[in-house]
Amino acid sequence: MSDTAIPAGPLRSPAAAALARAVLAAGLVLTLAALGGYFNPAFLSPENGLAILRAAAMSGIVAMGATFITLSGRFFSLALGQTAMFAGVLMAVLMAWGLPFGLALAAMLAVIVCLGAVQGAIISMGANPIITTLGAGALLAGLAGLFTGGRNVAIDSAALAWIGNGRILGVPTQTWAFVAAVAVAWWVLNKTRFGRETIFLGANRATAGASGIGVTKVTVLVFVIASLAAAMMGVFEAAQFSKARVAGFGAVDFDVIAAVLIGGTAIQGGRGSPLRTALGAVFIATLQNYMLLLAWSSGVRTLVTGVFIVLIVAGFHVAARRKGA
Repeated sequence: MSDTAIPAGPLRSPAAAALARAVLAAGLVLTLAALGGYFNPAFLSPENGLAILRAAAMSGIVAMGATFITLSGRFFSLALGQTAMFAGVLMAVLMAWGLPFGLALAAMLAVIVCLGAVQGAIISMGANPIITTLGAGALLAGLAGLFTGGRNVAIDSAALAWIGNGRILGVPTQTWAFVAAVAVAWWVLNKTRFGRETIFLGANRATAGASGIGVTKVTVLVFVIASLAAAMMGVFEAAQFSKARVAGFGAVDFDVIAAVLIGGTAIQGGRGSPLRTALGAVFIATLQNYMLLLAWSSGVRTLVTGVFIVLIVAGFHVAARRKGA
């Protein structure tokens, strides 16, 4: 790769605009919390707050990985929910075959890295990312069904049970993992050459290639990162229930995409922040939690969430047009 410097300034939004988007995302969360607490005091209880953060962590960890894909200009992956499910199933099956937890986890992660790299390599050759990942998701779902016969796989591991249900300083382990994922994602995107290359690629793919950036390398790595983030969710999901489930991951991709979009990441790439994606995940979890307390049906919850996504993304788009972006 050439040592051509990666221009940083023009690739990021102006500080004022970035701050405004962050304030808007935080304001949405706080406004929803205030309204929810006003109409239902139980909504603001400490335990419910921790439940919201745990739910936000599960989809938010995956959204951190998805942010890399979107920032690179590759839109989204529609295989992340199936990747999470497959990761949990593969780990459980390997443990059922006699592998200890550590070895089963390492072997599963190695497989997930390969699966993410293959998807990224195919997409870097010009394949449509939506179609490619949709096919990959169907393949993973089929493999999981083949391994398990369509049945959940029980896991007997005290260490894994603690990972799924333990608390550190009273806060669920998933939430701590979410905070760590946000911090790592922010550091990589803002402090490393790979992060600058990812943003540059999304901002202008042709110029990035002409500048000596390895387009294939960056594309493969962002899909590997997203796949590992999904695998992390799969481990937490299996650990929380002491079994790997082959169903119940259908809404993961929707929640992840919603978090990324509500966080203000540009769908064409080149502009976004993992911090705002995290706020988007918290917003989605808060909204879903409140609607569950109201006993609304899943169809109504999906409808309301979709309306919020459309309104917020449209608002970002209008604001960007007015500023000439």
